[in-house]
Amino acid sequence: MQTRRFLAGVLLLVLILPGAAGSLAVGGQEEEKAEEEAQAELPKPLVIPEEEKQRKNAVEATTESVEAGRKLFTSQCAMCHGEKGDGKGELAQEAKLTPPDFTEPETRKKRTDGELFYILTTGHGAMPGQGERMREVQKWHLINFIRSLAPAQKPADKPAE
Repeated sequence: MQTRRFLAGVLLLVLILPGAAGSLAVGGQEEEKAEEEAQAELPKPLVIPEEEKQRKNAVEATTESVEAGRKLFTSQCAMCHGEKGDGKGELAQEAKLTPPDFTEPETRKKRTDGELFYILTTGHGAMPGQGERMREVQKWHLINFIRSLAPAQKPADKPAE
């Protein structure tokens, strides 16, 4: 009698375990896939080739260039970077993005013209690259405009009463 119960138990395990093992394997694959997707969503570090960092602006920062850059910025960049270039564009706020504040001198100092050109061309993070969509001269105009942005106005401290 005990032998029959033992054999029935073994038979039951043999019938159940292959399905259970298969579902465990599928669950493991799903977990791996979810982990890979999470890794893909992490921001990738920006690596700019040295020759791109050293690239010089091919367009002189004239009044005309800055104005051309302002027009491009207004139509192509302000939705995320904000009308003032302060990183507070409507789309960026809705999508909970944090573009750089170009009104801050430190932000502008952090990147060479070549680095900005590279980022404009290839994109970074949520920002799509302009590649061939925008002509080189237009990208240089944008950079001249960004360089012209005034520092953000800080509220004046009120004197103590």
